[in-house]
Amino acid sequence: MHTIWKGAISFGLVHVPVKLYAATEEKEIALQLLHRNCHGSIKNQRFCPSCGTSVEQEAIIKGYPIDTNQYVTFEKEELDKIQEESSKRINIIDFIKEDQIDLMFTQKAYFLGPDTHGSNAYFLFLKALETSKRLAIGKLTLRSNTKLCVMKPLNGNCIQLATMHYANEIRPITNVPNLSNSTSIDENQLKLALQIVKGMSGKSDIASLSNPEQERLQAAIQSKIAGQQIISKPTQEAEVVIDLLEALQKSVKMSKSKSKPRQVAQNSEEKLG
Repeated sequence: MHTIWKGAISFGLVHVPVKLYAATEEKEIALQLLHRNCHGSIKNQRFCPSCGTSVEQEAIIKGYPIDTNQYVTFEKEELDKIQEESSKRINIIDFIKEDQIDLMFTQKAYFLGPDTHGSNAYFLFLKALETSKRLAIGKLTLRSNTKLCVMKPLNGNCIQLATMHYANEIRPITNVPNLSNSTSIDENQLKLALQIVKGMSGKSDIASLSNPEQERLQAAIQSKIAGQQIISKPTQEAEVVIDLLEALQKSVKMSKSKSKPRQVAQNSEEKLG
Protein backbone atom coordinates (compact mmCIF):
# COMPACT_ATOMS: atom_id res chain seq x y z
CA MET A 1 0.00 0.00 0.00
CA HIS A 2 1.40 3.39 -1.01
CA THR A 3 2.41 5.77 1.81
CA ILE A 4 0.75 9.16 1.34
CA TRP A 5 2.29 10.91 4.36
CA LYS A 6 4.81 10.06 7.04
CA GLY A 7 5.14 11.77 10.41
CA ALA A 8 4.04 11.41 14.01
CA ILE A 9 1.11 11.93 16.35
CA SER A 10 1.85 14.42 19.14
CA PHE A 11 -0.01 12.92 22.09
CA GLY A 12 0.94 15.02 25.12
CA LEU A 13 4.69 14.45 25.32
CA VAL A 14 4.37 11.09 23.56
CA HIS A 15 5.75 10.84 20.00
CA VAL A 16 3.92 8.22 17.88
CA PRO A 17 5.58 7.58 14.47
CA VAL A 18 2.91 6.82 11.86
CA LYS A 19 2.30 6.44 8.14
CA LEU A 20 -0.86 7.50 6.29
CA TYR A 21 -2.53 5.32 3.65
CA ALA A 22 -5.64 5.94 1.54
CA ALA A 23 -8.54 3.86 2.89
CA THR A 24 -10.70 4.35 -0.19
CA GLU A 25 -10.18 4.38 -3.94
CA GLU A 26 -12.31 5.62 -6.79
CA LYS A 27 -13.69 2.78 -8.88
CA GLU A 28 -15.08 4.92 -11.67
CA ILE A 29 -14.16 3.60 -15.10
CA ALA A 30 -11.98 6.21 -16.80
CA LEU A 31 -12.98 7.05 -20.35
CA GLN A 32 -10.49 9.17 -22.31
CA LEU A 33 -11.38 12.12 -24.50
CA LEU A 34 -10.66 11.22 -28.15
CA HIS A 35 -10.83 13.01 -31.47
CA ARG A 36 -13.76 11.45 -33.30
CA ASN A 37 -11.94 11.51 -36.68
CA CYS A 38 -8.65 9.83 -35.78
CA HIS A 39 -9.09 8.65 -32.14
CA GLY A 40 -6.13 10.77 -31.03
CA SER A 41 -6.04 11.54 -27.29
CA ILE A 42 -7.18 15.06 -26.43
CA LYS A 43 -4.62 16.85 -24.26
CA ASN A 44 -5.40 19.54 -21.70
CA GLN A 45 -3.11 22.48 -22.34
CA ARG A 46 -2.38 25.49 -20.12
CA PHE A 47 -3.11 28.50 -22.27
CA CYS A 48 -2.90 32.24 -21.60
CA PRO A 49 -5.60 34.11 -23.56
CA SER A 50 -3.87 37.48 -22.95
CA CYS A 51 -0.65 36.40 -24.66
CA GLY A 52 -2.24 33.83 -26.96
CA THR A 53 0.44 31.28 -26.03
CA SER A 54 0.81 27.98 -24.19
CA VAL A 55 2.32 28.33 -20.70
CA GLU A 56 4.87 26.00 -19.09
CA GLN A 57 4.51 24.98 -15.44
CA GLU A 58 7.53 27.02 -14.28
CA ALA A 59 5.95 30.22 -15.65
CA ILE A 60 2.81 29.86 -13.51
CA ILE A 61 2.25 31.71 -10.23
CA LYS A 62 -0.84 31.99 -8.03
CA GLY A 63 -2.97 35.07 -7.43
CA TYR A 64 -5.93 36.29 -5.42
CA PRO A 65 -8.34 38.56 -7.34
CA ILE A 66 -8.96 41.96 -5.70
CA ASP A 67 -10.51 43.74 -8.71
CA THR A 68 -11.00 43.28 -12.46
CA ASN A 69 -7.65 42.04 -13.81
CA GLN A 70 -5.97 42.94 -10.50
CA TYR A 71 -4.40 40.27 -8.30
CA VAL A 72 -2.26 39.85 -5.22
CA THR A 73 0.34 37.39 -6.53
CA PHE A 74 2.33 34.70 -4.71
CA GLU A 75 5.41 32.75 -5.69
CA LYS A 76 5.64 29.14 -4.46
CA GLU A 77 8.37 30.11 -2.00
CA GLU A 78 6.14 32.78 -0.45
CA LEU A 79 3.31 30.29 0.03
CA ASP A 80 5.73 27.78 1.59
CA LYS A 81 6.73 30.38 4.22
CA ILE A 82 3.19 30.70 5.57
CA GLN A 83 2.60 26.95 5.89
CA GLU A 84 2.41 25.30 9.31
CA GLU A 85 5.86 24.50 10.70
CA SER A 86 4.64 21.20 12.12
CA SER A 87 3.99 19.68 8.70
CA LYS A 88 5.22 16.30 9.91
CA ARG A 89 3.04 16.11 13.00
CA ILE A 90 -0.59 15.39 13.77
CA ASN A 91 -1.19 17.64 16.77
CA ILE A 92 -3.97 16.34 19.00
CA ILE A 93 -6.21 19.20 20.18
CA ASP A 94 -9.10 17.34 21.81
CA PHE A 95 -10.66 13.98 22.69
CA ILE A 96 -14.42 13.67 22.19
CA LYS A 97 -17.19 11.08 22.30
CA GLU A 98 -18.31 9.62 18.98
CA ASP A 99 -21.79 11.11 19.20
CA GLN A 100 -20.28 14.60 19.50
CA ILE A 101 -19.15 14.70 15.88
CA ASP A 102 -21.42 15.45 12.93
CA LEU A 103 -20.84 13.27 9.84
CA MET A 104 -21.26 16.43 7.73
CA PHE A 105 -17.80 17.53 8.86
CA THR A 106 -15.96 14.43 7.60
CA GLN A 107 -14.23 14.39 4.21
CA LYS A 108 -11.95 11.53 3.12
CA ALA A 109 -11.04 8.35 5.00
CA TYR A 110 -7.50 7.06 5.54
CA PHE A 111 -5.73 4.30 7.44
CA LEU A 112 -3.08 5.42 9.91
CA GLY A 113 -0.53 2.66 10.44
CA PRO A 114 2.54 2.38 12.68
CA ASP A 115 5.93 3.30 11.31
CA THR A 116 8.76 0.76 11.30
CA HIS A 117 9.89 2.05 14.69
CA GLY A 118 7.67 3.11 17.57
CA SER A 119 4.89 0.55 17.16
CA ASN A 120 4.52 0.26 20.96
CA ALA A 121 3.51 3.93 21.20
CA TYR A 122 1.09 3.44 18.29
CA PHE A 123 -0.74 0.53 19.92
CA LEU A 124 -0.74 2.32 23.29
CA PHE A 125 -2.47 5.31 21.67
CA LEU A 126 -4.94 2.99 19.89
CA LYS A 127 -5.75 1.17 23.14
CA ALA A 128 -6.21 4.48 24.98
CA LEU A 129 -8.79 5.56 22.38
CA GLU A 130 -10.52 2.18 22.52
CA THR A 131 -10.67 1.99 26.31
CA SER A 132 -11.77 5.60 26.82
CA LYS A 133 -14.31 5.31 23.99
CA ARG A 134 -13.05 8.60 22.64
CA LEU A 135 -12.12 9.97 19.23
CA ALA A 136 -9.01 12.12 18.82
CA ILE A 137 -9.34 15.48 17.05
CA GLY A 138 -6.14 16.84 15.54
CA LYS A 139 -4.56 19.02 12.88
CA LEU A 140 -2.69 17.54 9.93
CA THR A 141 -0.77 19.34 7.17
CA LEU A 142 -1.38 17.34 4.01
CA ARG A 143 -0.25 18.54 0.56
CA SER A 144 0.39 22.07 1.89
CA ASN A 145 -3.09 22.31 3.42
CA THR A 146 -3.68 22.23 7.17
CA LYS A 147 -6.74 20.10 7.81
CA LEU A 148 -8.73 19.08 10.82
CA CYS A 149 -8.84 15.31 11.28
CA VAL A 150 -10.51 12.76 13.51
CA MET A 151 -8.99 9.43 14.56
CA LYS A 152 -10.77 6.32 15.86
CA PRO A 153 -9.71 2.73 16.60
CA LEU A 154 -10.63 0.15 13.96
CA ASN A 155 -10.80 -3.66 14.41
CA GLY A 156 -8.66 -3.40 17.53
CA ASN A 157 -5.39 -3.11 15.60
CA CYS A 158 -5.58 -0.06 13.33
CA ILE A 159 -6.40 3.64 13.55
CA GLN A 160 -8.80 5.15 11.04
CA LEU A 161 -8.27 8.82 10.19
CA ALA A 162 -10.74 11.07 8.38
CA THR A 163 -10.04 14.63 7.30
CA MET A 164 -12.70 17.16 8.24
CA HIS A 165 -14.21 20.40 7.03
CA TYR A 166 -13.75 23.52 9.13
CA ALA A 167 -16.94 25.02 10.53
CA ASN A 168 -16.87 27.97 8.09
CA GLU A 169 -16.91 25.49 5.17
CA ILE A 170 -20.30 24.09 6.21
CA ARG A 171 -23.20 25.97 4.68
CA PRO A 172 -25.87 27.09 7.18
CA ILE A 173 -29.03 25.00 7.21
CA THR A 174 -31.03 28.23 7.00
CA ASN A 175 -30.00 28.40 3.31
CA VAL A 176 -32.17 25.36 2.54
CA PRO A 177 -35.49 26.53 1.06
CA ASN A 178 -38.94 25.36 2.20
CA LEU A 179 -37.89 24.18 5.68
CA SER A 180 -40.47 24.61 8.44
CA ASN A 181 -40.67 24.02 12.20
CA SER A 182 -44.46 24.11 12.32
CA THR A 183 -45.49 21.30 9.94
CA SER A 184 -48.24 19.07 11.36
CA ILE A 185 -47.88 15.32 10.78
CA ASP A 186 -50.89 13.02 10.41
CA GLU A 187 -50.66 10.27 13.06
CA ASN A 188 -51.98 7.53 10.71
CA GLN A 189 -49.44 8.45 8.05
CA LEU A 190 -46.65 8.46 10.65
CA LYS A 191 -47.73 5.00 11.90
CA LEU A 192 -47.59 3.59 8.36
CA ALA A 193 -44.25 5.28 7.69
CA LEU A 194 -42.79 3.68 10.84
CA GLN A 195 -44.07 0.27 9.67
CA ILE A 196 -42.20 0.75 6.38
CA VAL A 197 -39.03 1.74 8.26
CA LYS A 198 -39.32 -1.37 10.46
CA GLY A 199 -40.08 -3.65 7.50
CA MET A 200 -37.07 -2.41 5.52
CA SER A 201 -34.61 -2.34 8.45
CA GLY A 202 -31.61 -4.65 8.59
CA LYS A 203 -32.05 -6.16 5.11
CA SER A 204 -29.00 -4.69 3.39
CA ASP A 205 -25.34 -5.56 3.73
CA ILE A 206 -23.59 -2.31 2.87
CA ALA A 207 -20.36 -4.18 2.14
CA SER A 208 -22.09 -6.11 -0.65
CA LEU A 209 -23.65 -3.10 -2.38
CA SER A 210 -22.18 -2.25 -5.79
CA ASN A 211 -22.34 0.66 -8.20
CA PRO A 212 -24.97 -0.20 -10.88
CA GLU A 213 -23.79 2.49 -13.31
CA GLN A 214 -20.26 1.11 -13.13
CA GLU A 215 -21.52 -2.42 -13.79
CA ARG A 216 -23.60 -1.30 -16.78
CA LEU A 217 -20.65 0.59 -18.28
CA GLN A 218 -18.34 -2.41 -17.75
CA ALA A 219 -20.91 -4.66 -19.47
CA ALA A 220 -21.16 -2.17 -22.36
CA ILE A 221 -17.36 -2.15 -22.73
CA GLN A 222 -17.30 -5.96 -22.90
CA SER A 223 -20.13 -5.91 -25.47
CA LYS A 224 -18.17 -3.46 -27.63
CA ILE A 225 -15.05 -5.63 -27.38
CA ALA A 226 -17.12 -8.65 -28.46
CA GLY A 227 -18.48 -6.68 -31.42
CA GLN A 228 -22.02 -6.53 -30.09
CA GLN A 229 -24.35 -3.58 -30.20
CA ILE A 230 -25.46 -1.88 -26.99
CA ILE A 231 -29.18 -2.46 -26.53
CA SER A 232 -30.92 -0.02 -24.24
CA LYS A 233 -33.25 -1.52 -21.67
CA PRO A 234 -36.89 -0.39 -21.73
CA THR A 235 -37.53 2.12 -18.96
CA GLN A 236 -40.17 1.25 -16.42
CA GLU A 237 -42.43 4.16 -15.66
CA ALA A 238 -43.09 4.63 -11.98
CA GLU A 239 -46.69 4.46 -10.87
CA VAL A 240 -47.89 7.95 -10.02
CA VAL A 241 -49.65 7.97 -6.66
CA ILE A 242 -51.20 11.29 -5.73
CA ASP A 243 -52.52 10.35 -2.31
CA LEU A 244 -49.78 10.08 0.34
CA LEU A 245 -51.80 7.74 2.54
CA GLU A 246 -52.38 5.40 -0.41
CA ALA A 247 -48.66 5.42 -1.22
CA LEU A 248 -47.81 4.54 2.38
CA GLN A 249 -50.32 1.67 2.47
CA LYS A 250 -48.95 0.21 -0.77
CA SER A 251 -45.39 0.53 0.53
CA VAL A 252 -46.31 -1.34 3.74
CA LYS A 253 -47.78 -4.20 1.67
CA MET A 254 -44.62 -4.33 -0.48
CA SER A 255 -42.31 -4.47 2.53
CA LYS A 256 -44.43 -7.23 4.10
CA SER A 257 -44.47 -9.34 0.93
CA LYS A 258 -40.68 -9.08 0.59
CA SER A 259 -40.12 -10.19 4.18
CA LYS A 260 -42.46 -13.24 4.04
CA PRO A 261 -40.01 -15.74 2.46
CA ARG A 262 -37.43 -14.96 5.08
CA GLN A 263 -39.98 -15.42 7.88
CA VAL A 264 -41.05 -18.80 6.44
CA ALA A 265 -37.43 -19.90 6.27
CA GLN A 266 -36.91 -18.85 9.87
CA ASN A 267 -40.02 -20.77 10.99
CA SER A 268 -38.82 -23.88 9.13
CA GLU A 269 -35.45 -23.67 10.85
CA GLU A 270 -37.19 -23.36 14.24
CA LYS A 271 -39.30 -26.50 13.54
CA LEU A 272 -36.22 -28.43 12.43
CA GLY A 273 -34.42 -27.37 15.57
